[in-house]
Amino acid sequence: MNYFPKRGAIGAALTAVALALILSFKTPSATGNSTGGTSGNTTGNTTGNQSQQTAGTGTGTGSTGQRSTFSGQLTGTAVQTPFGTVQVQVTLQNGQITDVQPLQMPNDQRRSQQISQYAAPQLRSEALTAQSAQVDSISGATYTSEGYAQSLQSALDQAGA
Repeated sequence: MNYFPKRGAIGAALTAVALALILSFKTPSATGNSTGGTSGNTTGNTTGNQSQQTAGTGTGTGSTGQRSTFSGQLTGTAVQTPFGTVQVQVTLQNGQITDVQPLQMPNDQRRSQQISQYAAPQLRSEALTAQSAQVDSISGATYTSEGYAQSLQSALDQAGA
């Protein structure tokens, strides 16, 4: 019966090692790691189904390490979500986001329409406050929020913002 203390010591050691591994785990950065150029939390379902980007009109300059001074409107990529397409148009003035308007939002079903009507103004406000596509997901509209952020980021990428 001397093997019980050994089992206890081995169990305690394995538990300590497992705990150390869990605590040292680093999560991926949430800035621009996905194919769509938005947060690393976007799903693979939306990145593979994007349509072509539509270039906007405007003037400006941008270079690596400097904030763009682009002024004009740009249309983001149309992003397919499980509930429909999301696409936005962003207006920039000297590189600052002054407006974001949804061109397409999920509306195939009544519930999708309700969610889109609820989420669009909140996402617009988040984008204007953040001055980027790094917007928080709206509870109950996660896919729409992710599609919105992806479309917005693709428009901002066109401006070099």
